[in-house]
Amino acid sequence: MDQRVKSAPHEIRRARTDNPKTRERDLAAHLGISEAELVAAHCGDGVVRIEPRVNDLLTGLEAVGEVMALTRNESAVHEKIGVYDKVVTGTHNAMVLGENIDLRIFPKVWAHGFAVEKRDGDEIRRSLQFFDAAGEAVHKVHLQPASSLYAYQKLVAALESSNQEPTVDISGPLPDDEIRGDGAAANLDDLRDRWSRLTDVHQFFGMLKTLKLSRRQAVRLVGQDYAWQLDNEAVRAMFHHAAEG
Repeated sequence: MDQRVKSAPHEIRRARTDNPKTRERDLAAHLGISEAELVAAHCGDGVVRIEPRVNDLLTGLEAVGEVMALTRNESAVHEKIGVYDKVVTGTHNAMVLGENIDLRIFPKVWAHGFAVEKRDGDEIRRSLQFFDAAGEAVHKVHLQPASSLYAYQKLVAALESSNQEPTVDISGPLPDDEIRGDGAAANLDDLRDRWSRLTDVHQFFGMLKTLKLSRRQAVRLVGQDYAWQLDNEAVRAMFHHAAEG
């Protein structure tokens, strides 16, 4: 277990000032903190904590217009420029089915949110950043030149949290089985029957909701004639073959 004492907010801000070109994710790792803690340390200094109310966020983003949606992990970064339209809200999952931005979101995973302004020369870069309970980034929305600043500011004001402390409470990530039930009530025959009758990828989430299963639970249970585990090198091989072809 890591016994290091975490940096105080003022120390985090100083580290950011001393390393202006370092990516937030990398600087947080260097400091031994989560990215959410790095961002939270700047509350009141270019950062406003907002409530991670996914449904309100998604319905309000369409008015902001063209933005860049960004999701990343250790291995990949996915960026798409477009509009958050054709939004489907929900308690367990929400969707964006726009022409360019197509998302499936589990609101329960979103634990922390921030509106961030960063000065870059004469330009101010604005974004909405969301993190899970462990402080890992789950999604970011970056404004573009064509974005509506008025709609953005209105959305931030609507979501602004009463808590503007420069710290966040960090815990472990939410287990997959807790995101959508424990799977105990799922009937295997029912799952396989419903799976066999799927005709559109968007029907998959309705099936999961009905059966109270997460995606991982469903693919583990359904049987290898419908879903099977790939080797960890499969993604690398897929990209190599795609590049060659």
